[in-house]
Amino acid sequence: MNIGVVIKEVRIQKGLTQLNLSEHANLSVRTIQRIEKDEVDPSFYSLKCLSEILEVDLLEIKNRNSVMFTSSILGIHINDFPMEQNEIASIEERLKNIESHLSSIDRSRRQYLKKREVLIYIGVGVGSLFIIIEILAALRVIG
Repeated sequence: MNIGVVIKEVRIQKGLTQLNLSEHANLSVRTIQRIEKDEVDPSFYSLKCLSEILEVDLLEIKNRNSVMFTSSILGIHINDFPMEQNEIASIEERLKNIESHLSSIDRSRRQYLKKREVLIYIGVGVGSLFIIIEILAALRVIG
């Protein structure tokens, strides 16, 4: 099943409109429409946001479909190369490791952005402090 179909079905089950979902996920309505129609492949960040809002592990669904997706890109038909259960488990484990790594990168990015916001806030505060000191110094000179 395509990820867009899953997103649409779960959204409808949850009683959300595309507009509601787009507002909660910070995505445009057009992006939600294109994802649901499978016109675009949602980014990792978009999938993660949508997963949290819809309370469904879309990343796991995406990973299960990625074996088929990868085989279609490579022009390999899975039926031509039947895999044993341990091979499938190995592939799924590698996909989970990739997902975990991507989550780690996303967490690091958010931590960086938070630190940057704090540093900007401190920088503005220090800059304001210097301006106040200059004003006070000027008032002493004038007064």
